[in-house]
Amino acid sequence: MSTPVSTPTVPPLVAEQSRIADETLTAVEDLLRTIGDADLHRADPGGGWTGATIVSHMTLAGLLWVADVTRLQADPDLDSFYREEIGHDATGAVPPTAAEAADKIAALRRTMLSTLPLHTEELLAREVSITTLGRRTVAEWLPVIVGHVVHHRDQLHDVLRSRGCLPARFDTAAGTASTAPTNGRGA
Repeated sequence: MSTPVSTPTVPPLVAEQSRIADETLTAVEDLLRTIGDADLHRADPGGGWTGATIVSHMTLAGLLWVADVTRLQADPDLDSFYREEIGHDATGAVPPTAAEAADKIAALRRTMLSTLPLHTEELLAREVSITTLGRRTVAEWLPVIVGHVVHHRDQLHDVLRSRGCLPARFDTAAGTASTAPTNGRGA
């Protein structure tokens, strides 16, 4: 006879931030599965990152936060990060195709959703400084980190909108975004 294993309770803040990350990254993945490869490599006419660069940055910044949480768990004396350690301005290899970009975002979503529950009440109470950004508890930083993902979703929308290639069902600025699930299939 096996002994039942209890699963730890996820703090409400973590559950809410997990929901936001899931919804945001699912929407980005769905969007990327609807656009062409050329559209992924367009930038705003005024300059700035392409959609491919935004995807690369989202991926690295999200993965670096996962690493930072692991570092905090392993090192009780760790209380500060440099900006590059949280992914500030980090970019890596840009995805050559919209399909690969969507796959990167799907992998990030799975990683974030499987690791966000590692934010225990004890970890959330820890104070951490981020160079030039200040000192806060992990509980105060977590919505900033997830909000960063949301910000870059909106940035991707803005780039595609500026080039006339944002599908209407994703255009939240125009109030026309659909909330219907697409199961990863495009419109």
